[in-house]
Amino acid sequence: MSNSLKSRNLKQIKKVYEEIEHNTFTKTDSRIFERMEEAMHEDKFGLTIEQVEILYNIEYQKTLNDCNNTNALLQKENVKKLKEEWLNEWKTYMENGFSKFLENENAVLHWCSKDELIKKIISLDYSEVWYRLVLLEAMLFEPYYTLSFEKDKKGNMIPSKKYQKLSVKLNGYDKKRGDQFLQETFAGSFVKAGYIQRLRETYNKAFYELSEVKKAFLGGMVLSLGAALIVVATAGALAPTIAVALVGSSFTGLTGSALTSACLAYLGGGAVAVGGFGMAGGTVAIVGGSAILGAGIGAGVGGTYSASKLVGKANTIRQSAKLITSMREIFLNDEKDVEYSMTVYEQYVENIRQLEKDLTDLKLKANVATKEEKKELTRQIKNLEESIHVMTVAMKSMNKYNSSFSEGMKAGI
Repeated sequence: MSNSLKSRNLKQIKKVYEEIEHNTFTKTDSRIFERMEEAMHEDKFGLTIEQVEILYNIEYQKTLNDCNNTNALLQKENVKKLKEEWLNEWKTYMENGFSKFLENENAVLHWCSKDELIKKIISLDYSEVWYRLVLLEAMLFEPYYTLSFEKDKKGNMIPSKKYQKLSVKLNGYDKKRGDQFLQETFAGSFVKAGYIQRLRETYNKAFYELSEVKKAFLGGMVLSLGAALIVVATAGALAPTIAVALVGSSFTGLTGSALTSACLAYLGGGAVAVGGFGMAGGTVAIVGGSAILGAGIGAGVGGTYSASKLVGKANTIRQSAKLITSMREIFLNDEKDVEYSMTVYEQYVENIRQLEKDLTDLKLKANVATKEEKKELTRQIKNLEESIHVMTVAMKSMNKYNSSFSEGMKAGI
């Protein structure tokens, strides 16, 4: 009997059945999708045109404050001037790309002073979820990243070196000062005391957990500069493709360097354009890491989700950490909305399943591909495997926190 069981290799048989079960659409799956559709019809991650304008204006004011308080040890005035040049260039790209980003030719991005911005925030219902999501995005916005690409002597696309001096820590963006400015200017009067610090601590904790810092997988540089932007900035010839994939299907009509520069500028803004049905429903952009949920959110433009095969682990970490922060701090700790948080979790799990199926398809294609095609497919497979690994870790973290919070609510804690 023992020999017979060994020869059948029960572990292998069990694995086959698990694979069949994993890839089979069941009645349970159907019920989950029905619940997701009911819960997600009103996109809580969505921003209107006015709210998107507020987000970009806060980012502008935060960067302007950093420029005005430059403390470079050497060539202080030159560094300050370079920061101001970056801010003006970023501002121009944001203005020029706004109508295309929203897929609304009549849309115009309005800039306002700090006092005017505060009055504008007061005129809207800042007690709603949207404003706290805007604060999260504004907190994670780190300026002075590359905005364009140039060709080297060999004709290869490389990041522009125009703002290279600002990548030096002593010359670059002061994160601590930026958080303090946000708290004092745009959070203190509208949300709880210490709110920005709370968001920062939760995001950092999630980021380190996903990047497996103990194994030194990514290192501290990624956290300080923004994972997605570093991947794009160092991607060379693939940068235009990655930038467009991350932003989604926006900027129709732009090509070449203009398209790449516009996408890079908006990448740092955090919001992902929705367009189409989203415009009709009043939602023009999604924030809070919800881009990684893909078609499950709003109108269904998930640029980050669809770019997983291109970008891989680094951007998946950044978006997932942002989503975890939104769930923990905004939807659970603030809103006590366990049901919605569970719905987001279920959509995230479903996206992992879809990525796993995509991974299987890629591997099958690689088996019959030509030598040149196989090289590109191998790269995509590696990126997708890394993304799935990150999302699996994030999924466990989300489930643990949802369960703990739910039990705490039942116990009256």
